[in-house]
Amino acid sequence: MTWTGVHRFRCPTSLYYGRGAVAELGVQLSSLSVTRVLLISDPGLVAAGTVDVVRQAIEAAGLAVETYTETQPNPTTTNVHDAAALYDTTACDGIVGLGGGSSMDCAKGAGIIVSNGGWIGDYRGADLVAQRVPPLVCIPTTCGTGSEVTSVAVITDPDVDFKLVIVSPLIAADVGLVDPDLVQSAPPAVVASTGIDALAHAIESYVNRGSDPVLDALNIAAIEMIGTNLRSAVSNREPDAIAQVTLASMMAGIAFNMNGNAIVHAASTPVTARHHVPHGVANGIFLPAGLDVIAAGCTAKLGSIATALGEDVSDLTPAEAAAAGIASVRQLCADIGIPVTLRDWGIDPAQVDIPQLVEDAMKSRNIPTNPVSVGPDELTALYVTVVG
Repeated sequence: MTWTGVHRFRCPTSLYYGRGAVAELGVQLSSLSVTRVLLISDPGLVAAGTVDVVRQAIEAAGLAVETYTETQPNPTTTNVHDAAALYDTTACDGIVGLGGGSSMDCAKGAGIIVSNGGWIGDYRGADLVAQRVPPLVCIPTTCGTGSEVTSVAVITDPDVDFKLVIVSPLIAADVGLVDPDLVQSAPPAVVASTGIDALAHAIESYVNRGSDPVLDALNIAAIEMIGTNLRSAVSNREPDAIAQVTLASMMAGIAFNMNGNAIVHAASTPVTARHHVPHGVANGIFLPAGLDVIAAGCTAKLGSIATALGEDVSDLTPAEAAAAGIASVRQLCADIGIPVTLRDWGIDPAQVDIPQLVEDAMKSRNIPTNPVSVGPDELTALYVTVVG
């Protein structure tokens, strides 16, 4: 493929990757002139002892720490405002987001309120944040989301069961510490769901309209790394495999931060908001069927995905190679225990309001990025398939 025009690449976050990277935390916070940290995390990481590990790393640098550990899966507007209030009342001057995408997005959201005031829903959309968030360090404890490197926060408004997507370069973390040792204790189901979320990021960024040579290189490498390692990361908790999937998640995050996702995230996000399906599980359910919908617009790239996932497509036509790519994605989802349909996850189809989901999905920034036109008819067909 020949590329024309001018393309832009930006990754504002300073990244430290590797086992033991969390040891950099105190130094990095000090370099940001932080003296009192608000550590934002969740109850699961408190129980696992991870919050204590990170708190001790901060205190060892001579810094004070306050903790907010009530972040819910799919963090809520209440989480964001409670964390921001704690930041203000305890006179913090920096934030650490520790956990999956929920805690890191809650940290970004709290930072928005601290610096800008108002209600978090006021900032839904792109480039509505006027003031930079306070110094922010993000530390992922799962191998998905990529929130440590993105300029995006997704916050759920529970009053209307809708996800508020906030996009601004002013909310990106100053520093990301990607330490596979912190992911090692994640349960297999979490590794599976977050790993497949990372695969969805890489694939959707790779096939969408905003792709370019730099993003393609990051994405196809991430797809190959996930395809090679995710099964053993889930089934055997193999440390090197977990490290590779964690790195791939970061790479995919850098890429989709530039050009967004596509139909899978557009369709899955309303399901997580209205039916509380975990984000990664929902993306895994929608990934193969979503690729079927847009396959005509990305046939060659689906063939490349097949190769990256270990398929020999040398004797296949482009259409056959594309089908092999989708089949390989479908098989990987099955091998790590991702349900095929929402019914398989336990959702009663009679309780699914498809027209409402279509209405919500059409508001997504990931609709115009698709390689083919996606509208209400295509989304309706996808939901019918995926509901089961």
